[in-house]
Amino acid sequence: MQKNLVTCENLIKIYKTDDLEVVPLQGLDLEVMPGEMIALVGASGSGKTTLLNILGGLDIPSAGRAGVSEYDLTRLNEEQRTRYRNLVIGYVWQQSGRNLLPDLTAAANVDLPQILNGAGRARCTKRTQELLALVGLADMAKKKPPQLSGGEQQRVAIAVALANSPILLLADEPTGELDSVTAQEIIACLRHINQQLGLTIILVTHDVAVASEVDRTLAIRDGRTSTETIRRNKSHATGMALNGANAIGTSTGIGLSLETHTESIFIDRFGILQLPQDAIERVILDGRTDMHIAEDHLELWPIDTLDEPQDDALSPGKSAVIGLSLHTHREAILVDHVGRLQLPKEALELIPFYGRAEVRVIDNHIELRPQNSCPVGAGAVADAGRGNPVWGTGNRSTALTWSNAGQAKRQPVGAGQSCLGGRHTAPTADDEL
Repeated sequence: MQKNLVTCENLIKIYKTDDLEVVPLQGLDLEVMPGEMIALVGASGSGKTTLLNILGGLDIPSAGRAGVSEYDLTRLNEEQRTRYRNLVIGYVWQQSGRNLLPDLTAAANVDLPQILNGAGRARCTKRTQELLALVGLADMAKKKPPQLSGGEQQRVAIAVALANSPILLLADEPTGELDSVTAQEIIACLRHINQQLGLTIILVTHDVAVASEVDRTLAIRDGRTSTETIRRNKSHATGMALNGANAIGTSTGIGLSLETHTESIFIDRFGILQLPQDAIERVILDGRTDMHIAEDHLELWPIDTLDEPQDDALSPGKSAVIGLSLHTHREAILVDHVGRLQLPKEALELIPFYGRAEVRVIDNHIELRPQNSCPVGAGAVADAGRGNPVWGTGNRSTALTWSNAGQAKRQPVGAGQSCLGGRHTAPTADDEL
């Protein structure tokens, strides 16, 4: 099974100013496989940029774990962190003034990080030419940033970020200052790099058109990853009924069409999940919910709207916490004001979710269903007979397509090698980070 390139577990960041505490990250979990291109979306202040700064080595988490390849970002000293930013990570900012030095030519801007890393002149010149050609600016090498358009400046910024062959490219709203046509050109450029070099890319965006072009879109709400939206396989999408949480047929995270994408929520190893905002607005739970375990899914009902507890709700007929008889007591699950709740252990044992669930609003209750197939880069393959995920199978990330006969086919995901002779594997422990 292929290892994640990026792993965050229960990530917490607290900023303290005088007597005020701000907590932009409140136990965030994240896994990204090598070769993926994903987008982070969410309201302003939800924690997107804070997460990117931690992954980029610009900030340190207050608690939890954040790792890129073999590097624990909570344990690097200042010298190691500087080397990490120089060698392992590439960063593209929204503002071109933060990406480029205005008095240097495009070529000199791409040369600079290589020179600081000790590259020889001949090697530096050759790689700079290759990178500018890769982003479509081979004939702009001698122009300075003020002589370039906004889109061309961002292309040069991408080349600068790739100068030292990073294994992870981070982009904080790279199209935020561009018109829609130019924004699509920049995203097409990033997708081309992702596919040609097999480079892992994480970008922040508020643009639905940008989010529609990536492999996965993760919505961050209240400092946690809340929902995941994945591009559907075309043949799968054609025959699939739309039963998403949003009645108008768009995802709750950023509004992607459920005809072309499928949306799910995250469930951590303790059973904690966060319901989409749309679901808790349509079914008023008022702080508590009754849970019913059906044959292949869980149902969440407003208090006192579900019939008397079913015999199979919890097989011994006792409450989950202390074992009180459900014949004389009634057990409910607490739901906080943002839709966060914890499923009982018994429910997780009876209905395996493998970390993700599809949410459906059916009349006056909410259904949680295991996904029928694993997402791109999740490290799972499906059992062709039942569509159930089988974890730990194989040594490469696989995507699944479904034929008319319903048989699963494995397809490799984003494994490509660099055509530029760059390093797209993490520096080893022998490298002086």
